[in-house]
Amino acid sequence: MKYLLLLMLLMAVVGTGIGVMDCPPGKIYYSISVPEGWTVVGMGCCGIAASDSTNPARGIIALNNLHQGIFMLPAHTTPETYLENYMPQDLSLGDSKVTDMRIIGYEDNQDLANALTSYAGSLASGKSMRCSFAVNGIPAEGSFTIVTTDLMGYSSTVNFLGGVYAPEDQFDEEAPMLIDAFKSIQLIPSYRNICTPSETCLSWQYSCKDKCCSEPCNEYGNCD
Repeated sequence: MKYLLLLMLLMAVVGTGIGVMDCPPGKIYYSISVPEGWTVVGMGCCGIAASDSTNPARGIIALNNLHQGIFMLPAHTTPETYLENYMPQDLSLGDSKVTDMRIIGYEDNQDLANALTSYAGSLASGKSMRCSFAVNGIPAEGSFTIVTTDLMGYSSTVNFLGGVYAPEDQFDEEAPMLIDAFKSIQLIPSYRNICTPSETCLSWQYSCKDKCCSEPCNEYGNCD
């Protein structure tokens, strides 16, 4: 649980302040360990999604900082209203078409949602929810953590969308495997400087490519 929380917090932090044009579909900046033959879709700094190429109703998604700029959602969009009204379009990646999204209930453990909400600020709201939907007409069930922020009553953004899903009659059996795959998501080190905000170094530190250092940067521009 602690590892998963740290991962989700990392996903929420990465891409902060990044515009939509900096998260183009097809740019894979994260790695993920999934079974051979799965389809992986990158969204640059905004995250990654993966689905079973033999059954699109089985997959994983971890995206941050959605619906920025001109793509913002209406004011007062809660995690619940986002899930039922807007999340289907965000889950419809590639040839997958998501429809009939509805909430089944709230997960008993809300620790992840609460932690992400606290990080996002006082205007944010987060929930972990179980839901049912269809992918290309195949009934599916999923568990998702969603954090939205209301921007002073003018519009809303989605800070984080992460979760796993499987065919409706197989979700409980497959959830542990899917969660393990979710835990494997990592930002590829070479993209760290692109996706994370620049760190302001202290006056006595050296500003290297990977972090602030107490010693001069090496020949590659990184800390020794």
